[in-house]
Amino acid sequence: MGAGASKPGDASKQVFMSENPIQFSQEVIDSLQASSETNSTRAKSLELHIQQRVAAELERLTKENSSLLEQARQKATSSDEKETSQKSERQSGLLELPSIKPQDLLKRESEEEKAKKNASSKKVQEEIEKLQKALGERKVLKDLPKEVSNARDEVVSCLRLNDRQALNCWKEVEVFKREVRKMEEQFVGKVL
Repeated sequence: MGAGASKPGDASKQVFMSENPIQFSQEVIDSLQASSETNSTRAKSLELHIQQRVAAELERLTKENSSLLEQARQKATSSDEKETSQKSERQSGLLELPSIKPQDLLKRESEEEKAKKNASSKKVQEEIEKLQKALGERKVLKDLPKEVSNARDEVVSCLRLNDRQALNCWKEVEVFKREVRKMEEQFVGKVL
């Protein structure tokens, strides 16, 4: 049983016989035979999973930044409303009190109060601009460097020419890996 081939032998097939027999459990053999998943489908599903995680993280960051921006806007609006209500209270108080001295009418805000108001509104405006800039930078997709895109195109064209013989494209793949490694090193250098 099992000693003879169940199919007629093909001259192009070669069989390697090891000194030590390799044995797999029946469960492993059954699972491998039952699996319809190939390396390319595993790679595609992994890539899809990564893209979904990146999209979810990007959406979370966008929501977080937009909520921070909204909070900053609300702070700016509430401070403007407070200033307006304080001014209207002062004005209405002036109209109701007939015994106000002329010196009180001519009294102006001190320079310190003006500087504080200007500084707080400037800080809020700078914070809003900083958040908008950070949010805008995250949305921008950068093009691949010319070397990386050329290497990628070479790999794709080689794989199309050598259909079912992917091992013939090892040189193009190595060039592509080298270019991607350079790009990653440049990115890490910029970040650090």
